[in-house]
Amino acid sequence: MRGSSSRHRQAGFTLLEVLLVAMLMGLVATAVTLSMGGARGDRELDKQARRFMATLQQAQEYSVMDGRLVGLRIEANGWQFMQRGAKDRKWQALTDDKILGQVTLPDEMTLAIELEGFSWRTESDEKTEQGRDEKERTPQVLIFPGGELSPFVLTLTQQNEDVRYLRTVKADEFGRLRLLQDEEEEE
Repeated sequence: MRGSSSRHRQAGFTLLEVLLVAMLMGLVATAVTLSMGGARGDRELDKQARRFMATLQQAQEYSVMDGRLVGLRIEANGWQFMQRGAKDRKWQALTDDKILGQVTLPDEMTLAIELEGFSWRTESDEKTEQGRDEKERTPQVLIFPGGELSPFVLTLTQQNEDVRYLRTVKADEFGRLRLLQDEEEEE
C-alpha cells in the first residue's frame, strides 16, 4: 500500500511558485501604473517646478564660481536669469547660456512671486516694469556670490478645465529651496 501512495503525488503549487507568481503580478501592476502616470493631470506643472529649482541651483553655482551677482526675473509666463554688465552696470539677460537662458512656460501655466511677504505682482510694480524696454527690466531676486539669495515664494499655477493645480517653491536667504505640492482646487 505504501508503494502505491508514494507514486501518486498530490497536485498543486508549492509555496515558492505562488510567491513567484505574486511577485511577477506586482511588478506588472507597478509597470502599468508608472506608464499610465496615474490620474493626476499636473505632471507637467511638477516637471516645470522641478526644472525651475534645478535651474536656480545652477545659477547659484554659477554665481559662486564666477564671483558675480546674478539676478532672476520672473514674468507671468516664464523666467530669465540676468547679470550686471561690466561697463554700464545695467542688468543684462543671460541669453547665450543654454541652462540659464530664458524659459517660457506653456500657455495654461502662470507664475507669481512674493518677496519677503510683499507681492511683486501689484499693479504699480507691473506697470512700471512693463513700461520699460525689455533690456532695461530689473530682476526681483538677487543671487549673491556666496550662494545666498533674496528670500521668495514662487507659485506655479496650471489651469486644466475645471481644476487648478498649484506648486509652491520657497527659498530662504541661505539659498535653500523647498517644493510644496498643494492639493487640487476646484473652481
